[in-house]
Amino acid sequence: MAKTLDDFCDRIMADDHPIRRLEPEGLAAEFADYFRVPLRVSLEDLAVLLECAGVGDVSERPLAGGLRGIHYIQPDGTYAIHYLEGQWEGSSKLTVLHETFEIIHEQVWDRHHDCQPNRVICPEAERFAAATLMPREVFAAYAQAGGLDVVALQNLFQCAYSAVALRLSEVILRQPLLLALYERRGQDDPAHWPTPTRLGDLRVTVMRRTAGMETPRSRLLNGWRGGVPRKGRALSAGSLAERAARSGGPEYDEGDGIAVAARPVLWKGRLSKVALVAVPWEHRRVLEPQLAAVRRWPDHFSPGAVPRLAAGWVKAAP
Repeated sequence: MAKTLDDFCDRIMADDHPIRRLEPEGLAAEFADYFRVPLRVSLEDLAVLLECAGVGDVSERPLAGGLRGIHYIQPDGTYAIHYLEGQWEGSSKLTVLHETFEIIHEQVWDRHHDCQPNRVICPEAERFAAATLMPREVFAAYAQAGGLDVVALQNLFQCAYSAVALRLSEVILRQPLLLALYERRGQDDPAHWPTPTRLGDLRVTVMRRTAGMETPRSRLLNGWRGGVPRKGRALSAGSLAERAARSGGPEYDEGDGIAVAARPVLWKGRLSKVALVAVPWEHRRVLEPQLAAVRRWPDHFSPGAVPRLAAGWVKAAP
């Protein structure tokens, strides 16, 4: 007999404190285990899994108002989940799981409080989606083995670059680091982009600094502006990220007490993003795998293929 979302919510309600079970990280692990969500699950398989779990329809739709996804109750009492038509598959999977979290949250909250939640839960839904697709221990192991390489992790887990960068800052514990992701505004076809590439179109969409990483005043990070990259700001002249954008290849440099690696991302031959990671100079060896020759990541996961995780590298789940 197929397990359903109702069964899953009943299981949560059996707890003396069901609302606590809605913590995104723990709920993601429980959800993945309960429904046997495979690593690198495809969008098609995720839709089938949810439909077998009692969601009446999981499909793409043209959505207005900048929405990436919606869910609602259908006349037959089942839920429908729609994700934005034309989205990249990795983004669509995150959207579907985002909506799934909101459904679970609504169901549990309704049974516990006899009313719908009146608080914004989108940030928690995003964390749940990311944690389901990028499980903490496995993700941290590959992050360590790959030298904190956002581009390699994105290729492996097939999630949005921004989600990968945020996940990296969430799970790493004892490695001080600073992450910055520069992305073009808009997702239209590169054939429509201006020529030559305008570096000013790249803006900081993610900027995170973990515990122990001081605020270095280095030109490597933010060019002639100094300080650190700030969300919404354009690519800074004189920074290592700009150097990578201009060269079209990975760049590495040291100075001002830090070691910095930057990798550009090309889409259909055009510059689309730049991912930058910095660590204290004395920790520079953690970047070595990223600086080595480009490696081929496995096309699939298997227990034996997961790198061994060094003690203390991952934050414990709350």
